Amino acid sequence: MPVGSVRARNPYLFLQLSLLGLFSFVGLLVLLILVGLEGPVAFLLGAGLAVLPVPVYVTAILWLDRHEKEPGWLLLAAFFWGSTVSVLLAFVFNQLWMAVLKAVLGPQWALRVTLGLVAPLVEETAKGVALLGMAAFLREEFDNLTDGLVYGALVGLGFGVAENVLYLGRGYTAGGLGTLIVLFFLRVILLGLMHSVWTGCTGAALGYARERGGAARFVAPPIGYLGAVFLHALWNSSNLAVVAAVGERELFLIPVLFGIILLPPLVVLGLLAFLAERRERELIRTHLVDLVSSGILTEEELRAVATSGVKSRRLWEAFTRKGPAGWLVLRQFYDTLAELAFARWRASRGRPAGASEDQLRGQLVQLRARLESLGIAWT
Repeated sequence: MPVGSVRARNPYLFLQLSLLGLFSFVGLLVLLILVGLEGPVAFLLGAGLAVLPVPVYVTAILWLDRHEKEPGWLLLAAFFWGSTVSVLLAFVFNQLWMAVLKAVLGPQWALRVTLGLVAPLVEETAKGVALLGMAAFLREEFDNLTDGLVYGALVGLGFGVAENVLYLGRGYTAGGLGTLIVLFFLRVILLGLMHSVWTGCTGAALGYARERGGAARFVAPPIGYLGAVFLHALWNSSNLAVVAAVGERELFLIPVLFGIILLPPLVVLGLLAFLAERRERELIRTHLVDLVSSGILTEEELRAVATSGVKSRRLWEAFTRKGPAGWLVLRQFYDTLAELAFARWRASRGRPAGASEDQLRGQLVQLRARLESLGIAWT
Protein backbone atom coordinates (compact mmCIF):
# COMPACT_ATOMS: atom_id res chain seq x y z
CA MET A 1 0.00 0.00 0.00
CA PRO A 2 1.31 3.49 -0.76
CA VAL A 3 2.82 5.36 2.15
CA GLY A 4 1.92 8.99 2.36
CA SER A 5 0.90 11.70 4.70
CA VAL A 6 -2.66 11.78 3.37
CA ARG A 7 -4.68 8.60 3.43
CA ALA A 8 -6.28 7.96 0.05
CA ARG A 9 -9.84 6.78 -0.30
CA ASN A 10 -9.96 2.99 -0.16
CA PRO A 11 -11.26 1.78 -3.56
CA TYR A 12 -11.74 -1.75 -2.22
CA LEU A 13 -13.80 -0.92 0.87
CA PHE A 14 -17.06 -2.40 -0.46
CA LEU A 15 -15.28 -5.56 -1.61
CA GLN A 16 -13.50 -5.91 1.74
CA LEU A 17 -16.74 -5.54 3.71
CA SER A 18 -18.51 -8.00 1.40
CA LEU A 19 -15.75 -10.57 1.82
CA LEU A 20 -15.77 -10.08 5.57
CA GLY A 21 -19.48 -10.84 5.65
CA LEU A 22 -19.10 -13.80 3.31
CA PHE A 23 -16.23 -15.36 5.26
CA SER A 24 -17.99 -14.82 8.58
CA PHE A 25 -21.21 -16.48 7.41
CA VAL A 26 -19.59 -19.36 5.54
CA GLY A 27 -16.98 -19.82 8.26
CA LEU A 28 -19.77 -20.29 10.80
CA LEU A 29 -21.38 -22.92 8.57
CA VAL A 30 -18.06 -24.75 8.18
CA LEU A 31 -17.53 -24.58 11.95
CA LEU A 32 -20.98 -26.10 12.60
CA ILE A 33 -20.34 -28.86 10.04
CA LEU A 34 -16.97 -29.78 11.54
CA VAL A 35 -18.26 -29.77 15.11
CA GLY A 36 -21.25 -31.84 14.01
CA LEU A 37 -19.07 -34.40 12.27
CA GLU A 38 -16.46 -34.72 15.03
CA GLY A 39 -17.92 -33.55 18.30
CA PRO A 40 -16.63 -30.55 20.28
CA VAL A 41 -13.65 -32.24 21.99
CA ALA A 42 -12.27 -33.82 18.82
CA PHE A 43 -12.85 -30.56 16.94
CA LEU A 44 -10.93 -28.47 19.47
CA LEU A 45 -8.01 -30.88 19.53
CA GLY A 46 -7.91 -31.10 15.76
CA ALA A 47 -8.23 -27.35 15.29
CA GLY A 48 -5.52 -26.57 17.83
CA LEU A 49 -2.99 -28.85 16.17
CA ALA A 50 -4.01 -27.96 12.61
CA VAL A 51 -3.35 -24.24 13.09
CA LEU A 52 -0.18 -24.68 15.17
CA PRO A 53 2.37 -24.40 12.30
CA VAL A 54 0.32 -21.99 10.17
CA PRO A 55 2.44 -18.91 11.06
CA VAL A 56 5.56 -20.77 9.89
CA TYR A 57 3.93 -21.79 6.61
CA VAL A 58 2.53 -18.30 6.00
CA THR A 59 5.95 -16.76 6.64
CA ALA A 60 7.56 -19.18 4.18
CA ILE A 61 4.96 -18.41 1.50
CA LEU A 62 5.18 -14.64 1.92
CA TRP A 63 8.98 -14.84 1.78
CA LEU A 64 8.62 -15.83 -1.88
CA ASP A 65 7.36 -12.32 -2.67
CA ARG A 66 10.22 -10.28 -1.25
CA HIS A 67 10.13 -7.21 -3.49
CA GLU A 68 6.57 -6.01 -4.13
CA LYS A 69 4.44 -6.90 -1.13
CA GLU A 70 0.77 -7.60 -1.81
CA PRO A 71 -2.02 -5.95 0.22
CA GLY A 72 -2.49 -7.65 3.56
CA TRP A 73 -6.26 -7.76 3.21
CA LEU A 74 -5.98 -9.63 -0.09
CA LEU A 75 -3.55 -12.16 1.36
CA LEU A 76 -5.97 -12.75 4.23
CA ALA A 77 -8.84 -13.06 1.76
CA ALA A 78 -6.94 -15.75 -0.14
CA PHE A 79 -6.37 -17.77 3.04
CA PHE A 80 -9.94 -17.41 4.30
CA TRP A 81 -11.44 -18.24 0.90
CA GLY A 82 -9.52 -21.48 1.08
CA SER A 83 -10.54 -22.26 4.66
CA THR A 84 -14.22 -21.32 4.33
CA VAL A 85 -15.83 -20.88 0.92
CA SER A 86 -13.84 -23.50 -0.97
CA VAL A 87 -14.27 -25.96 1.90
CA LEU A 88 -18.05 -25.52 1.89
CA LEU A 89 -18.26 -25.79 -1.90
CA ALA A 90 -16.12 -28.92 -1.86
CA PHE A 91 -18.17 -30.50 0.93
CA VAL A 92 -21.49 -29.88 -0.82
CA PHE A 93 -20.46 -30.99 -4.31
CA ASN A 94 -18.41 -33.97 -3.14
CA GLN A 95 -21.40 -35.20 -1.14
CA LEU A 96 -23.76 -34.68 -4.07
CA TRP A 97 -21.52 -36.58 -6.48
CA MET A 98 -20.96 -39.31 -3.90
CA ALA A 99 -24.71 -39.82 -3.61
CA VAL A 100 -25.18 -39.94 -7.38
CA LEU A 101 -22.29 -42.34 -7.92
CA LYS A 102 -23.41 -44.56 -5.05
CA ALA A 103 -26.77 -45.00 -6.73
CA VAL A 104 -25.10 -45.88 -10.04
CA LEU A 105 -21.92 -47.73 -9.07
CA GLY A 106 -22.50 -48.90 -5.54
CA PRO A 107 -20.77 -47.64 -2.37
CA GLN A 108 -17.29 -49.09 -2.95
CA TRP A 109 -16.74 -47.77 -6.47
CA ALA A 110 -18.52 -44.52 -5.60
CA LEU A 111 -15.92 -43.89 -2.89
CA ARG A 112 -13.05 -44.70 -5.25
CA VAL A 113 -14.30 -42.46 -8.05
CA THR A 114 -15.17 -39.62 -5.68
CA LEU A 115 -11.78 -39.61 -3.98
CA GLY A 116 -9.74 -40.35 -7.09
CA LEU A 117 -11.44 -38.10 -9.62
CA VAL A 118 -14.38 -36.05 -8.37
CA ALA A 119 -12.71 -34.56 -5.28
CA PRO A 120 -9.62 -33.29 -7.16
CA LEU A 121 -11.83 -31.65 -9.80
CA VAL A 122 -14.24 -30.14 -7.30
CA GLU A 123 -11.66 -28.96 -4.80
CA GLU A 124 -9.19 -27.47 -7.28
CA THR A 125 -12.08 -25.67 -8.98
CA ALA A 126 -13.42 -24.35 -5.66
CA LYS A 127 -9.97 -23.02 -4.79
CA GLY A 128 -9.04 -21.88 -8.28
CA VAL A 129 -12.12 -19.73 -8.81
CA ALA A 130 -10.80 -17.27 -6.22
CA LEU A 131 -7.53 -16.96 -8.12
CA LEU A 132 -9.37 -16.47 -11.40
CA GLY A 133 -11.42 -13.71 -9.80
CA MET A 134 -8.28 -11.97 -8.52
CA ALA A 135 -6.57 -12.18 -11.91
CA ALA A 136 -9.66 -10.86 -13.69
CA PHE A 137 -10.88 -8.11 -11.36
CA LEU A 138 -7.88 -7.16 -9.20
CA ARG A 139 -5.36 -6.93 -11.98
CA GLU A 140 -3.19 -4.29 -10.32
CA GLU A 141 -2.53 -6.69 -7.43
CA PHE A 142 -1.99 -9.78 -9.61
CA ASP A 143 0.97 -8.95 -11.84
CA ASN A 144 3.19 -11.96 -12.29
CA LEU A 145 4.06 -15.56 -11.53
CA THR A 146 5.19 -14.76 -7.99
CA ASP A 147 1.90 -13.06 -7.12
CA GLY A 148 -0.09 -16.00 -8.45
CA LEU A 149 2.05 -18.53 -6.62
CA VAL A 150 1.70 -16.70 -3.31
CA TYR A 151 -2.06 -16.27 -3.61
CA GLY A 152 -2.52 -19.87 -4.74
CA ALA A 153 -0.37 -21.23 -1.93
CA LEU A 154 -2.36 -19.25 0.65
CA VAL A 155 -5.70 -20.45 -0.72
CA GLY A 156 -4.39 -24.01 -0.62
CA LEU A 157 -3.01 -23.56 2.89
CA GLY A 158 -6.38 -22.35 4.14
CA PHE A 159 -8.13 -25.34 2.60
CA GLY A 160 -5.54 -27.73 4.00
CA VAL A 161 -5.92 -26.35 7.53
CA ALA A 162 -9.70 -26.89 7.48
CA GLU A 163 -9.27 -30.36 6.00
CA ASN A 164 -6.71 -31.27 8.66
CA VAL A 165 -9.13 -30.25 11.40
CA LEU A 166 -11.47 -32.92 10.06
CA TYR A 167 -8.79 -35.61 9.65
CA LEU A 168 -7.24 -34.99 13.06
CA GLY A 169 -10.62 -34.94 14.80
CA ARG A 170 -11.66 -38.19 13.17
CA GLY A 171 -8.29 -39.72 14.02
CA TYR A 172 -8.69 -38.83 17.68
CA THR A 173 -12.22 -40.25 17.75
CA ALA A 174 -11.09 -43.49 16.11
CA GLY A 175 -7.75 -44.10 17.79
CA GLY A 176 -7.24 -41.65 20.64
CA LEU A 177 -4.20 -39.49 21.32
CA GLY A 178 -1.74 -41.90 19.69
CA THR A 179 -3.46 -41.70 16.32
CA LEU A 180 -3.90 -37.95 16.73
CA ILE A 181 -0.15 -37.45 17.24
CA VAL A 182 0.76 -39.67 14.27
CA LEU A 183 -1.68 -37.81 12.01
CA PHE A 184 -0.36 -34.46 13.25
CA PHE A 185 3.17 -35.27 12.11
CA LEU A 186 1.99 -36.76 8.82
CA ARG A 187 -0.85 -34.46 7.80
CA VAL A 188 0.17 -31.16 9.41
CA ILE A 189 3.97 -31.26 9.38
CA LEU A 190 4.96 -33.49 6.44
CA LEU A 191 1.95 -32.72 4.23
CA GLY A 192 1.18 -29.25 5.57
CA LEU A 193 1.84 -27.57 2.20
CA MET A 194 0.17 -30.27 0.10
CA HIS A 195 -2.79 -28.17 -1.01
CA SER A 196 -0.51 -25.15 -1.37
CA VAL A 197 1.51 -27.07 -3.96
CA TRP A 198 -1.56 -28.04 -5.96
CA THR A 199 -3.30 -24.69 -5.92
CA GLY A 200 0.05 -22.97 -6.32
CA CYS A 201 0.21 -24.56 -9.78
CA THR A 202 -3.04 -22.84 -10.75
CA GLY A 203 -1.96 -19.52 -9.26
CA ALA A 204 1.50 -19.59 -10.82
CA ALA A 205 0.01 -20.31 -14.24
CA LEU A 206 -2.47 -17.43 -13.94
CA GLY A 207 0.32 -15.13 -12.78
CA TYR A 208 2.55 -16.20 -15.65
CA ALA A 209 -0.31 -15.48 -18.07
CA ARG A 210 -0.67 -11.98 -16.60
CA GLU A 211 3.07 -11.40 -16.74
CA ARG A 212 3.73 -12.62 -20.28
CA GLY A 213 0.46 -11.81 -22.06
CA GLY A 214 -0.05 -12.97 -25.64
CA ALA A 215 -0.73 -16.65 -26.19
CA ALA A 216 0.22 -17.40 -22.57
CA ARG A 217 -3.10 -15.89 -21.48
CA PHE A 218 -4.94 -18.78 -23.11
CA VAL A 219 -2.43 -21.61 -22.73
CA ALA A 220 -0.91 -21.24 -19.25
CA PRO A 221 -4.07 -21.16 -17.03
CA PRO A 222 -5.57 -24.44 -18.32
CA ILE A 223 -2.18 -26.14 -18.03
CA GLY A 224 -1.75 -24.96 -14.44
CA TYR A 225 -5.27 -25.94 -13.43
CA LEU A 226 -5.08 -29.36 -15.06
CA GLY A 227 -1.67 -29.87 -13.47
CA ALA A 228 -3.18 -29.15 -10.07
CA VAL A 229 -6.05 -31.57 -10.69
CA PHE A 230 -3.67 -34.25 -11.98
CA LEU A 231 -1.32 -34.01 -8.97
CA HIS A 232 -4.28 -34.04 -6.58
CA ALA A 233 -5.84 -37.03 -8.31
CA LEU A 234 -2.49 -38.86 -8.43
CA TRP A 235 -2.06 -38.39 -4.69
CA ASN A 236 -5.58 -39.54 -3.83
CA SER A 237 -5.48 -42.51 -6.20
CA SER A 238 -2.07 -43.60 -4.92
CA ASN A 239 -3.35 -43.51 -1.35
CA LEU A 240 -6.38 -45.58 -2.33
CA ALA A 241 -4.13 -48.14 -4.01
CA VAL A 242 -1.82 -48.34 -1.00
CA VAL A 243 -4.75 -48.73 1.40
CA ALA A 244 -6.13 -51.54 -0.73
CA ALA A 245 -2.72 -53.25 -0.70
CA VAL A 246 -1.56 -52.86 2.91
CA GLY A 247 -4.58 -51.59 4.86
CA GLU A 248 -3.92 -49.45 7.92
CA ARG A 249 -0.16 -49.71 7.43
CA GLU A 250 -0.68 -47.16 4.68
CA LEU A 251 0.25 -44.44 7.20
CA PHE A 252 3.83 -45.68 7.29
CA LEU A 253 4.12 -45.33 3.51
CA ILE A 254 2.94 -41.72 3.37
CA PRO A 255 6.54 -40.38 3.59
CA VAL A 256 7.40 -42.54 0.56
CA LEU A 257 4.42 -41.20 -1.38
CA PHE A 258 5.42 -37.68 -0.36
CA GLY A 259 8.90 -38.17 -1.79
CA ILE A 260 7.59 -39.62 -5.06
CA ILE A 261 4.49 -37.52 -5.73
CA LEU A 262 4.65 -34.24 -3.78
CA LEU A 263 8.33 -33.43 -3.46
CA PRO A 264 9.06 -33.07 -7.22
CA PRO A 265 6.33 -30.43 -7.87
CA LEU A 266 7.32 -28.67 -4.65
CA VAL A 267 10.89 -28.44 -5.94
CA VAL A 268 9.69 -27.25 -9.36
CA LEU A 269 7.56 -24.49 -7.82
CA GLY A 270 10.51 -23.49 -5.65
CA LEU A 271 12.73 -23.28 -8.73
CA LEU A 272 10.14 -21.18 -10.55
CA ALA A 273 9.92 -18.85 -7.56
CA PHE A 274 13.72 -18.54 -7.53
CA LEU A 275 13.86 -17.67 -11.22
CA ALA A 276 10.97 -15.22 -10.83
CA GLU A 277 12.77 -13.48 -7.97
CA ARG A 278 15.87 -13.09 -10.14
CA ARG A 279 13.75 -11.49 -12.86
CA GLU A 280 12.23 -9.12 -10.32
CA ARG A 281 15.68 -8.08 -9.08
CA GLU A 282 16.72 -7.26 -12.63
CA LEU A 283 13.43 -5.43 -13.23
CA ILE A 284 14.04 -3.24 -10.18
CA ARG A 285 17.59 -2.41 -11.25
CA THR A 286 16.52 -1.64 -14.81
CA HIS A 287 13.68 0.68 -13.84
CA LEU A 288 15.46 2.52 -11.02
CA VAL A 289 18.99 2.92 -12.40
CA ASP A 290 18.17 6.37 -13.79
CA LEU A 291 17.51 7.56 -10.23
CA VAL A 292 21.14 6.78 -9.41
CA SER A 293 22.50 8.71 -12.37
CA SER A 294 20.29 11.67 -11.47
CA GLY A 295 21.43 11.63 -7.86
CA ILE A 296 18.05 10.78 -6.35
CA LEU A 297 19.19 7.32 -5.27
CA THR A 298 22.62 6.03 -4.22
CA GLU A 299 24.23 2.88 -5.60
CA GLU A 300 24.00 1.29 -2.16
CA GLU A 301 20.28 2.02 -1.91
CA LEU A 302 19.65 0.52 -5.34
CA ARG A 303 21.63 -2.56 -4.40
CA ALA A 304 19.70 -2.90 -1.15
CA VAL A 305 16.24 -2.58 -2.66
CA ALA A 306 17.07 -5.10 -5.42
CA THR A 307 18.87 -7.65 -3.23
CA SER A 308 16.92 -9.26 -0.41
CA GLY A 309 20.03 -10.21 1.60
CA VAL A 310 21.42 -6.67 1.59
CA LYS A 311 17.99 -5.25 2.32
CA SER A 312 17.54 -7.58 5.31
CA ARG A 313 20.92 -6.55 6.74
CA ARG A 314 20.12 -2.84 6.34
CA LEU A 315 16.74 -3.29 7.98
CA TRP A 316 18.32 -5.15 10.88
CA GLU A 317 20.92 -2.41 11.30
CA ALA A 318 18.15 0.20 11.31
CA PHE A 319 16.29 -1.77 13.94
CA THR A 320 19.30 -2.20 16.21
CA ARG A 321 20.32 1.47 15.86
CA LYS A 322 16.95 3.24 15.84
CA GLY A 323 14.44 0.66 17.04
CA PRO A 324 11.09 -0.24 15.43
CA ALA A 325 10.57 3.32 14.14
CA GLY A 326 13.80 3.22 12.14
CA TRP A 327 13.03 -0.25 10.80
CA LEU A 328 9.53 0.81 9.74
CA VAL A 329 10.58 3.96 7.90
CA LEU A 330 13.40 2.20 6.05
CA ARG A 331 11.06 -0.66 5.15
CA GLN A 332 8.55 1.83 3.76
CA PHE A 333 11.34 3.50 1.80
CA TYR A 334 12.41 0.22 0.19
CA ASP A 335 8.81 -0.84 -0.47
CA THR A 336 8.04 2.48 -2.17
CA LEU A 337 11.13 2.18 -4.35
CA ALA A 338 10.05 -1.31 -5.40
CA GLU A 339 6.52 -0.06 -6.06
CA LEU A 340 7.93 2.69 -8.27
CA ALA A 341 9.96 0.14 -10.24
CA PHE A 342 6.95 -2.11 -10.79
CA ALA A 343 4.75 0.86 -11.68
CA ARG A 344 7.26 1.82 -14.38
CA TRP A 345 7.39 -1.77 -15.57
CA ARG A 346 3.60 -1.94 -15.86
CA ALA A 347 3.52 1.39 -17.72
CA SER A 348 6.20 0.13 -20.14
CA ARG A 349 3.91 -2.78 -21.00
CA GLY A 350 0.87 -0.58 -21.55
CA ARG A 351 -0.85 -1.51 -18.30
CA PRO A 352 -2.27 0.78 -15.62
CA ALA A 353 0.68 1.74 -13.44
CA GLY A 354 -1.32 1.88 -10.22
CA ALA A 355 0.03 4.74 -8.12
CA SER A 356 1.36 7.60 -10.22
CA GLU A 357 5.10 8.22 -10.46
CA ASP A 358 4.70 11.73 -9.06
CA GLN A 359 2.87 10.35 -6.05
CA LEU A 360 5.53 7.71 -5.40
CA ARG A 361 8.36 10.21 -5.85
CA GLY A 362 6.65 12.50 -3.35
CA GLN A 363 6.44 9.65 -0.86
CA LEU A 364 10.14 8.91 -1.39
CA VAL A 365 11.03 12.53 -0.61
CA GLN A 366 9.02 12.39 2.62
CA LEU A 367 10.50 9.05 3.64
CA ARG A 368 14.06 10.17 2.90
CA ALA A 369 13.53 13.22 5.07
CA ARG A 370 12.32 10.97 7.90
CA LEU A 371 15.34 8.68 7.43
CA GLU A 372 17.71 11.64 7.60
CA SER A 373 15.98 12.93 10.72
CA LEU A 374 16.55 9.52 12.30
CA GLY A 375 20.17 9.47 11.18
CA ILE A 376 19.73 6.51 8.83
CA ALA A 377 21.58 6.76 5.53
CA TRP A 378 23.92 4.67 3.41
CA THR A 379 25.97 6.02 0.54
